[in-house]
Amino acid sequence: MRKKFVMLFLLLIVLSIMLFAQASVKDIIITPTKPSSLAVQVWTDRALGATYYQGESIHIYFKTSQNAYVTIYDYTPEGIVRILFPNFFQRDNYVRGGEVYVIPNPSYNYSLVVSGQNGREIIEAVASTLPNVLPPTPKIKSRPFAEVPNGLDFMKSLKIKIVGKLIAVATTYFYVGYVPQSAVVTFTSKPSGASLVVDGIYEGKTPQSVQLAVGNHLAVFRYNDRIISKSFTVHAGVYQTVSAVFTYYSSTSKTKISVATEPYGALVFVNGQMLGVTPCSLKLEPGTYEFTILKPGYHTLVKSVTVKDYPLILNFSLDLIEAYTY
Repeated sequence: MRKKFVMLFLLLIVLSIMLFAQASVKDIIITPTKPSSLAVQVWTDRALGATYYQGESIHIYFKTSQNAYVTIYDYTPEGIVRILFPNFFQRDNYVRGGEVYVIPNPSYNYSLVVSGQNGREIIEAVASTLPNVLPPTPKIKSRPFAEVPNGLDFMKSLKIKIVGKLIAVATTYFYVGYVPQSAVVTFTSKPSGASLVVDGIYEGKTPQSVQLAVGNHLAVFRYNDRIISKSFTVHAGVYQTVSAVFTYYSSTSKTKISVATEPYGALVFVNGQMLGVTPCSLKLEPGTYEFTILKPGYHTLVKSVTVKDYPLILNFSLDLIEAYTY
């Protein structure tokens, strides 16, 4: 008898926007900070953003540009993180470049069936040529897909863990039980021509207009070596513009800023741009900036810092929220 394993998509339509506001996609979507020759793709057996209804089967496909280790995370609307690959049946996550893989694999006697309440499901594939991001392996056949404790904290930690590493990331998503309302969002940048990624999907160069479903979204603009992230919410039928301004400074006017935190390993954002991981050194021209210091499990710090024409040392102490491991 063919076994069916139900993917749970637990979110009521009326709660979707509220819950996604609490668990923002900016904490879920991983954006590589270092260019890599490795590429990964992930998709389902329907178009991006398609609707699946309860009781329907689903297949998830992926491939890499070269031999790599791949982990595929399933982020449910209520904040649960499951690992779809590797799993109890497909335990080896080392894949061959250019070959298409599918979950469930037809060689094994199981299937995936959509069930549960309505909502949006995010699937994220992370690939590396080194086995440096390994998920726990399921041990019991009755639970073939490993569930990660403290799912949202895990995703935040994973983003920091792989900063600066040569990885590739791909994302897809779909809706369960309903067709969402949508609106058009226009993305611009100064200068224009920035690469635009929305919810982990490459959309082209700015300016760009994209039709998006109602709810919380994340846009990442990249121009040369600079990255700006913007979180925004789409409302039905409401047109909006999301913009990013890339400011460059002449080399003769830069001031060196040393940034340290206790504990170390925090992300440093300056005016919305991620510029380093503590301890780190930055160079900015004199002026006033908004520094945001972020580390999972700790309260986020937002400080206004005035930079003058002499070196500056910044030390920040982070307050623990709760201890967790991954």
